[in-house]
Parts: sequence; structure tokens; C-alpha cells
Amino acid sequence: MTKQPIIRKYIDPMVDFGFKKIFKESGNKELIIRPLNVIFDLNIEDITISDSEQLGRTKEERKASFDLFCKTADRRSFVIEVQIAQQKYFLERALFYTSFPIAKSAPKDKDQRKKWDYNYPPVFFFGLMNFNLRHDNPALADPNQYIHLFTLRDEKTTELMTDRLRFAFLEVKRFSKKKEECHTFEDRFLFIMKNLPTFAEKPELWDDDPYFEQMLAEAEYANMTDKQQIAYMESLKQRWDYQNTIDYAREEGHKAGWEGGLRKGIEQGREEGRTEERIDNARSLLKLGVPIETIATGLGLTEDQIRSL
Repeated sequence: MTKQPIIRKYIDPMVDFGFKKIFKESGNKELIIRPLNVIFDLNIEDITISDSEQLGRTKEERKASFDLFCKTADRRSFVIEVQIAQQKYFLERALFYTSFPIAKSAPKDKDQRKKWDYNYPPVFFFGLMNFNLRHDNPALADPNQYIHLFTLRDEKTTELMTDRLRFAFLEVKRFSKKKEECHTFEDRFLFIMKNLPTFAEKPELWDDDPYFEQMLAEAEYANMTDKQQIAYMESLKQRWDYQNTIDYAREEGHKAGWEGGLRKGIEQGREEGRTEERIDNARSLLKLGVPIETIATGLGLTEDQIRSL
């Protein structure tokens, strides 16, 4: 039996609609500026926020779609991504996403490009994860570290190769501190991002920081329009559908009763989830007028599957 989302007082900031509603649609830029300033140790005063869709040089090239894309007046770029489902190559995906604003910073004019010295503006990736970060060497992982910062450095001397590319990954799901244990902005931010949708009533937060009161105000379900509430419900439904697929796969794996059955069942569930994601992308590309043959090749679907949409 399919589980149904439970609507509480506050929307979930870790689903697509909820995140954009709080950090973009609210119009309160401080809600996104503050975490970026604290996590990356910056001093951003203003920022331009947009839904992000960065295209390659041609329609045939692979599309990268982010949750939010931000730029400052001095042309610093911020790729912001909320990832709910476990993804094996999420770190590699982050690196791929940062390549788009870097490539777009190159001059379009051929003569100017010849003179260009590759002095492109810094690019930052800000990832909020509803799963645990992959560690190539788990023995080196600090169990009390929920925020991971990466740059490009020399393996032996740790000398910085460039400060133009920086990454931050926040393990929202794994964060386990209680409210009274949260003293820094980072801890409080992670606490709210994880627990906001569980509050049945307005919680008592930290009197010394009004930032989180602003978050609560923007996240109230009752304050949304009917259209927004419908969109939020659809966003929740997509998340529950994915989880139901994984749960069913686990159950089938247990029933199989042989070694590897559970792993096979989960993999099948994930494959079904990936197919559903490709179908959603196909619908969006059809609306843009992209040829069926191109969509089929790029997304690994059959032309009949796409025509049926």
C-alpha cells in the first residue's frame, strides 16, 4: 500500500518545491546569502537568484539542471543542489555542474577568446544531501563532521592549485544533534533543514538569531496559495514514490531468500527510479521542442516511450 505524505505546519525544505519556496520565491535573499557566507567564509552583500538551467553549446550536448543558480555583482557563481536520493556519483556530478559556468565565462567572440587568459570568476558548489557522503576511506571520516569542504590541492604538500573552484557538501540526513546542542549557525541551519517538516507547532528556537524565525515564516504551509500547495504536494508525492519503490525492492529482496537478493531488489528499485526521472526529463524536453530522436538518444529511452508521453 502506497504511503501518503503527511502535511504538517511547515513544508519540507529538502524537497524541490520546498527548497525553492523558502530560498528563492520568498524574495528574502538573506536566507540564501547567510549560509553561503558562513559555510564558504565570504562577505556577499547581494546576489541574483534564478532557477538554474545551464545548457551546453548545442542542443545535442547534455543538459545540467540545478536547483538554484546564483551570481554576485563580481560574477562569482553558486551552483546549489538539493539531493534527496542516494547517488553513487554525486561528487562527480557536482564537479560536472561547475564546468558549465566556467565554460560560459569564456568570451564568445573568437578574437577576444584568443586573448583570453582563463581568468574566470570563482565557482562554488553548495550541496545539501539527504544521504551520507561517500568516503573512499571510511577510517578517515570524522563521525562528528557534517559539513565537508573540498578544493583542488597538491596531494603531498596540500598547496592550493586554485581558489576558483570550491565545494561544500552538507550531510543533512546524518545530522543528529538536538536543538540544545546547536550553538553555531552551521549546526542550527542543519537542524532546521532536517527537522522543519516534523514540527506540528511553532518551535521555540534561538532568541539570539532572527534568521531562523524568518525561515519558519516562509515555510508555513497555511500561508501558501492553493496553487503552491498543489505544487508542494506533487513534490512530496515524487519523493514518496521513490521511497516506496526502494521499500518494495527491499521487501522483494528479503523474499528471494538467497545471497544477493536484497542487493538485486534494491538495484531494481533504483533502476525504476532512474527510468521515472528520465521520463520526467523527456516531458520537459518535448515541451522545449527537442526532436524525439534526440531525446531518445540522450536519455536512453525508446522513441515509442517518448511518443506515449
